[in-house]
Amino acid sequence: MIQVRSRRFWLGTAVSLIFIGLLLWRTDLRQVWDAWRHARPIWLAAAVILYFSSIQVRAFRYRYILLSRISISSWELFPILAIGYMANNLLPFRSGELVRAYVLGVRHEVSKMFSLGTIAVERLFDGLALVGILICAGIFLGVNGALRDLAIVAVPLFGLALAAFLAILASPSASQAMAVRLVRLAPRRFHERAEELALAFISGLGSLRHPRLFAVVIISSIATWVMEGLVYGLVGQALGMHIALGFYLMAAAAANLAIAAPSSQGGIGPYEFFAAQTLIFAGASASVAAAFALAVHALVILPVTVVGLYFLWRTHLRLGQAVRSERAEPLIDEPVAPLPET
Repeated sequence: MIQVRSRRFWLGTAVSLIFIGLLLWRTDLRQVWDAWRHARPIWLAAAVILYFSSIQVRAFRYRYILLSRISISSWELFPILAIGYMANNLLPFRSGELVRAYVLGVRHEVSKMFSLGTIAVERLFDGLALVGILICAGIFLGVNGALRDLAIVAVPLFGLALAAFLAILASPSASQAMAVRLVRLAPRRFHERAEELALAFISGLGSLRHPRLFAVVIISSIATWVMEGLVYGLVGQALGMHIALGFYLMAAAAANLAIAAPSSQGGIGPYEFFAAQTLIFAGASASVAAAFALAVHALVILPVTVVGLYFLWRTHLRLGQAVRSERAEPLIDEPVAPLPET
């Protein structure tokens, strides 16, 4: 187990170094420092406030995704999301999702597998919103080679995910039977966990079969990523950049799609590279784009990491304890509870 985690850590570190190297190649570090030195703090403070507001919107959305099993207020979910984001920033391969599921289970007695299923649903909506923003921005603003390559990979993947999502909503019982058959194609040692997770994902879609709740999740998914695009715009203002808002929305979509697949700790490397490529396409110099990409990623990593560690301390849990936890209650025989009144 230790060796596996060590390999994951070093693989994540290697990914970070490769992309950071690409980011800083032909970049004048003195210009990067000069851009940071003249940054206006008032805009950065506004960006931090807006970013935490977007996390509250995510908590509001997650509440509705969880309604197929339990009703938890968005204010109660905010600390749990912050803890998960903190762990994602410190650990490779999105291990923060496991940490979030563990904390949710400890605090609200929710099955870990059900929690992971709802997190997968959340990630699906994030990806669809980001792909939609990237496509819309690309139609009006165009794309460069790096963004085109990213779109070529992301659009078909999330298109297939959307098709599967709609099929599950249309026929959950048939989807469960299909999921069980597909799981049997995997190596035997993965059958039980894979089957539980697949059924948890389908169960996690339970609340979204209600049109009103589905609309709430769609609208809040778009809102949270538009807010993050505005965070990028505020950081650009802090650095004295004069770039159209559409490019900041495109940068947010590209950077976050680039780290949709688990890779480095906090997505460091791929995130900065694609954010910078978008700003270069918008007309910024490589040095200014690098300064922006590093600054915006630091802004969305550092404050929530500090806040997440504080909330973890308040829960009297330890990060290592959450990571080591292997408690995963089976979901297969659990019926989906009726939706509570909202």
